[in-house]
Amino acid sequence: MPEYLSPGVYVEEVSSGIKPLEGVGTSTGAFVGTAQRGPIGEPKLITNWTQFKEIFGDFINDGFLAYAVYQFFNEGGSKCYVIRAAKDILADATATPPVVAQPLAKATVAVGDLTVTAKTEGDWANSTSADTGLITIISAETPVPPAADPRTDYFKLVLHYKGDVIETFDNITLDETQDEYFGDHVDSRWIDVIAAGAVTTKPADNSYSLIGGADGGMFVSDWAGADGFIHAFDSVDAINIVAIPDAQGDPVVTKDAFTYCENRKDCFFVADTPEGLATVPDVVAHLQFQSSFSAIYYPWIWVTDPLSGKPKLTPPSGAVVGTYSHTDIVRGVHKAPAGIDVGYLNSANGVEFEITKGQHDELNPIGVNVIRSFPGTGSVIWGARTLATKSDPEWKYINVRRLFLFLEETIDEGTQWVVFEPNTPKLWGSVNRNITAFLTGVWRDGALAGTSAAEAFYVKVDSENNPPDVINAGKLIIEVGVAPVKPAEFVIIRISQKALASA
Repeated sequence: MPEYLSPGVYVEEVSSGIKPLEGVGTSTGAFVGTAQRGPIGEPKLITNWTQFKEIFGDFINDGFLAYAVYQFFNEGGSKCYVIRAAKDILADATATPPVVAQPLAKATVAVGDLTVTAKTEGDWANSTSADTGLITIISAETPVPPAADPRTDYFKLVLHYKGDVIETFDNITLDETQDEYFGDHVDSRWIDVIAAGAVTTKPADNSYSLIGGADGGMFVSDWAGADGFIHAFDSVDAINIVAIPDAQGDPVVTKDAFTYCENRKDCFFVADTPEGLATVPDVVAHLQFQSSFSAIYYPWIWVTDPLSGKPKLTPPSGAVVGTYSHTDIVRGVHKAPAGIDVGYLNSANGVEFEITKGQHDELNPIGVNVIRSFPGTGSVIWGARTLATKSDPEWKYINVRRLFLFLEETIDEGTQWVVFEPNTPKLWGSVNRNITAFLTGVWRDGALAGTSAAEAFYVKVDSENNPPDVINAGKLIIEVGVAPVKPAEFVIIRISQKALASA
């Protein structure tokens, strides 16, 4: 308490005890996959397609990551984190089957006494002709007339990529005593340049092509296993919707990925089925798992390949994650990401297999979310179930599971201030008011069922669930119950004849 020793007026600031809970984000995507270039195993926040290309490069023939991220933004996704996955695989002839070496290396070239190395690993920087790959061109450059300054050790470094000049570093020198020393001026997004010892003779005027870059490879366990690349997201709290398009529906990767999400308890995994599952038994045979932290989508979708301009089959997870993100933004996490409205896929030109209603009748009850093509409508996500449809029906709907993830994380973060506060009825009242105010807003947004707040939720924190023995153990128990809205999955319209009344 403040101490008052002389007469006067004293103004004190008193806390109201109200600490509003701010809802956490739900729309941030997270992708792991094979990229043309970029840092390996390092999550990067991407907010548009142009930014992805600057960091991770363009579409590639042997990877679906770029296609997935492109579809994510095309479907209205807001932002996502991206991890490039690749590793150096050594040959092992004793393995079953034998392992073929897949090296991971940066392209490099000696430029006189300089060594120029690509910023990141991969074949992307290898120069194979005058208009492909990364080429460094060295040329003489004298910034002032020789009579005024006899030095002739200045040169220019020009970088070309696929025939275009991408960077130029002019009037640089190997003389570290000069202001124009290359080590202070060559700050490139594409290459690193180092000198082999103390050299002062500029490189010969020539073209130098980088070589030796290699993309590496991946084992199934490298995607999401115990030491998989998905664990690079451990330091990123903001991710919500995870996909691994390059896993191509591998069941081991799917299980590892949704297990990761279950352990985090703040994100959801969007799984693909493998390509080419032409029949219902094929799809059923693939389902070897149950989880409310994951949903699976079938079949693959046709898109226009920007590389060739021709149709290309891709896993649907990129477009689906974008649909989740866009639905969260425009409708809220409580809205099922499916249907004619929000479930329409801008990215798809069609589906791998046209699914009949009879086939859908077999797939929906086991938790397979089918992408259907309807006449005059296009390709539409026509399912909103988790992989727990059969094992745990309480969590069979995607929007219910994701709503609870939102509520749990928001309440968790919004009550951290309570730790070490005096465990008294005054504290209980503050906690009750704060959570009640938050849930009232959620109910008003249409995320909770009920015609009144009392029907939609309750918050209980009192002497009944916090008796003396609980308090003496240093615990505060807060009980929260909510009634989530469920999607109108089956719309039944009953029509009958009405008899004309006699006069």
